[in-house]
Amino acid sequence: MASGEEAESRIHTAAETAAAQLNALAARLCELNRPGDAEILEAQALMAVDPAIIDEAARRAREGVDPGVAIVDAAEVSAVLLAGIEDDLLAARAADLRDVAARIVRVLNGTHLHLPAAPSIVIADDFPPSLLAEMPRGVLLGLALAGGSPTAHVAILARSLGIPAVVAARGLLDAVRGAATVAVDGESGEVVADPEIAELQVLADRQAVRGERDRAASARRGRPAATSDGKRISLLANIRSPDEAPRALEAGAEGVGLYRTEFLFLRRQSAPSEEEQMGAYRRAMEAFGPDRPVVIRLADIGGDKSIPYLGRPEEPNPFLGVRAIRLGHESRDLLLTQLRAIWRAAGLAGVTPHVMAAMVATIADACLLLDLRDEARAQVCAAGQPCPERMVTGVMIEVPSAAIMAPELARMVDFFSIGTNDLTQYVLAADRGNPSLVRFQDALHPAVLRTVAAVIAAANAAGIPVAVCGELAGDPAGAMVLAGLGVGELSAEAGSLDGVRAALAGVSAAQLDALAAESLAATDAETVRAAANELLGARR
Repeated sequence: MASGEEAESRIHTAAETAAAQLNALAARLCELNRPGDAEILEAQALMAVDPAIIDEAARRAREGVDPGVAIVDAAEVSAVLLAGIEDDLLAARAADLRDVAARIVRVLNGTHLHLPAAPSIVIADDFPPSLLAEMPRGVLLGLALAGGSPTAHVAILARSLGIPAVVAARGLLDAVRGAATVAVDGESGEVVADPEIAELQVLADRQAVRGERDRAASARRGRPAATSDGKRISLLANIRSPDEAPRALEAGAEGVGLYRTEFLFLRRQSAPSEEEQMGAYRRAMEAFGPDRPVVIRLADIGGDKSIPYLGRPEEPNPFLGVRAIRLGHESRDLLLTQLRAIWRAAGLAGVTPHVMAAMVATIADACLLLDLRDEARAQVCAAGQPCPERMVTGVMIEVPSAAIMAPELARMVDFFSIGTNDLTQYVLAADRGNPSLVRFQDALHPAVLRTVAAVIAAANAAGIPVAVCGELAGDPAGAMVLAGLGVGELSAEAGSLDGVRAALAGVSAAQLDALAAESLAATDAETVRAAANELLGARR
């Protein structure tokens, strides 16, 4: 048996090797123009050398624990804590951490996983995103998992790479046990064991129809998004870094409706400098130019995105804790630095900056945002640096109190952006990471839609626009309902824009109005989604 010092050295070496492997996989995704997906593996590379995990594993190894066991046990302590919060994003982090630990153990033991060499469908309880990225292109035809969730990193990566995937399929392993052939329909969520010829033909026909639909949808790029009778709806993209700008522009995005700046703050030992932030914001602004707005969300730190270097204590329910704009009450300099960087970036790029804050719950929160904005501008001007005359300033409506106070908030800001993901879980009081509450996780629930309608009415009375930047905006059925309610701007992942544009082009404003009225009168999400899908199906 190796000495404690030798075991500790082996752990550190294996961790560094695993990190190098993950960074190499991230570089491969960047070459495929998938910088957002690469961030998943870059985060795993940092997990692989996280001192909190590696130092604990080394301590256990010095006490005589096998190095591989020490790594797994040390990682599991953190993974259990993350998974116990019962949030889908934190659960994804827990799965990633276990994936990293398994990779380090393979390096320690000199073993390798035998990945399929021929075109295959992978059926498993779970599947790590790093292995998905490691598989040669064209080999993985489909993915069916008993565990996971639609927001797990492996599901996100599969969608981005165009791989049909079904996740959270309970009873899957028993259903396909002994099957010689399995077919997967990622859109309908079906997994068919030993399909008959007729079933295979149905699946093939569906695939052909979807292929034709996707080609027709992509052909509409470059045209303004509008209904068949000319009602305009702006389509913008959600991005995490300026590296995603080319893909968004290629998809026909009319700007950025949500720039998630918190990714600048993650996976590092200290906050990004003002210069670093300014450079990133300027790149995004220049990529889209003066005629396409880039709406920068002030860092939504907290919740699932804890930042150790802020030194904040752990919270029992971080999604209802000190996060986003609430940090401004305690860490004023953090948001002032970010706002100065935005003012300066806009001055150098020659554009009007657009900013919004998340987790606004009260009038005081909105006042804080405006005070920080003005203070930051005064500081930039005092330093003699180029600075625009104004900053288009909005708030996210995702907290029920903000929706209730929308008439007052609308008189204070320039626009609203509705975050349907958080709004849904807060309105229905259902943690979106809890699989037992999945029936509450449809943003087309009439309670959510009536809240959205009230926010739109308040915005219309004040003469300010309303956007939606949650997942519902990228869902063709959901987009039709939102447009019918009066939302004028939809912001979604770049890959969703073609489908939304095509859906809107196939219906009239009157049809959308009727769909909205039917949706508001409904009593459950299933009824709303059925009505939207019926209209969508008729268009197709």
